[in-house]
Amino acid sequence: MIKPEGPRGDKDTLTVNSFISTIVHNGDKDAYSFVEKFREDIFPEITDKDMVKEPIREKNLLRRIITLHNASEIKARSTSFREMKEKIESGSHVLMSDGLPNVKIAKTSGGELVCFDGHHSLLAYMMAGKEYLEEVPHLLVTDEYGEGLGDEEVHAFFGDHAKKLRGSDWRDYVISWTNPPERQLEEREQENMGDLLSTLVEDYSRV
Repeated sequence: MIKPEGPRGDKDTLTVNSFISTIVHNGDKDAYSFVEKFREDIFPEITDKDMVKEPIREKNLLRRIITLHNASEIKARSTSFREMKEKIESGSHVLMSDGLPNVKIAKTSGGELVCFDGHHSLLAYMMAGKEYLEEVPHLLVTDEYGEGLGDEEVHAFFGDHAKKLRGSDWRDYVISWTNPPERQLEEREQENMGDLLSTLVEDYSRV
């Protein structure tokens, strides 16, 4: 879990507070289960003393994070981007009611970052001018060695539609939970969060 603090010392160096937890599972758990276990069993016990302060020198661009939704799914969910954007611009953060970050990211074995929860919040941070993941409170799910999740593990983000996927072809699809079940698995239209934001801005400008 990462909580940004802002620049410290070197003006180009971002300092963050981070907390790392290893969660043991029995082989049938997915990233959503990890998040819930962390939220219920570990997060309530974390104090400021448990957080490790460290400089971030290799930053991850928000616009390159892979999206699991097309723009149509984002627009189908009623969300006040303006309210979130103003909150962020005022110096606050968008968090869940218990303080857990809204933004949940998975790291793949190939080093890709995938947003599997909190797309709207991540877009709001981008609208507020944030460029790097390290500027956004987030939860990062990876394997115990930090080397990332395999393709089969990423399939779990597609729910019951995971059985339709093979290997790396999940990158060609997104999920739309607001559609009827037979139309929830969609062909990908936007590659990453940058594409998603550009499409939304263009679409809203037509209204």
